Amino acid sequence: MNKKISKSMTIHFIGVGSAFTTSADFHSNILITVKSGKKMLIDCGSDARFTTAEWGRNHGELNPQIDAVYISHLHADHIGGLEWLAFSTYFNPKAAKPHIYGVDEHLSRLWKDSLRSGLKYIGDKVTSLTDYFVPHYLKPGKSFVWENIQFTTIKMLHVKNSEKNVYSYGLVIEEIDGGPGYLFTSDTVFDDNLLKTLKMWAPKVRFIFQDTETTPFRTSVHAHYEDLCSLPIDIRKKMWLYHHSPNPPYHPKDDGFKGFVSKGQSFG
Repeated sequence: MNKKISKSMTIHFIGVGSAFTTSADFHSNILITVKSGKKMLIDCGSDARFTTAEWGRNHGELNPQIDAVYISHLHADHIGGLEWLAFSTYFNPKAAKPHIYGVDEHLSRLWKDSLRSGLKYIGDKVTSLTDYFVPHYLKPGKSFVWENIQFTTIKMLHVKNSEKNVYSYGLVIEEIDGGPGYLFTSDTVFDDNLLKTLKMWAPKVRFIFQDTETTPFRTSVHAHYEDLCSLPIDIRKKMWLYHHSPNPPYHPKDDGFKGFVSKGQSFG
């Protein structure tokens, strides 16, 4: 794979925090911009209206238009901003309807389980998901292309439960015309599947963006920092850590990682 630095895609971490975050970090949200000016959100957490506004102020765009969004799973710190995005584009005659991507397992439930109560009624009109978004239902493990960028979904275990496991779908992000690839794990436990995924993709990508729990207690639904320290050094040296709690007590560079991603940091 060509390892040249991208000139047509930039990955902005407009938020880097966990569900229990503050305005210093905001919920983990990634904004991908391309040379045409189009923008895709990777996840759209409850803080999205603040993170996009802050990014816009820092980049000279008063109201950044979101052209597409990818949803990794249905927890509020990853989809809680969709109602805001839906209304802000629906009532703006100059805004195009955003495209929304997600695996069928999640996107088929998104309206009924998460958005219907807030978005269903507009005056006398009864609406559905397609009134607000252009949905793209994806098959796990398959790829889709947006603006000359290929996204491949990666199935990750997020919550192991006796009734039903909850999966999140990370992404491998690669430009069609070459350039560095990136692995975005999304929310995942530390298990054999994560290890297999990291070993497979680490040699092929420039950076790994890894879900990281930094609390003193372990929730069992994220990869804890101390477990990640057991990874081989050739994986750690490509790994940027995000989705952390405020003021993490660790020193990732000393442990062989690239570091914690900071809010506002960009790659590409």
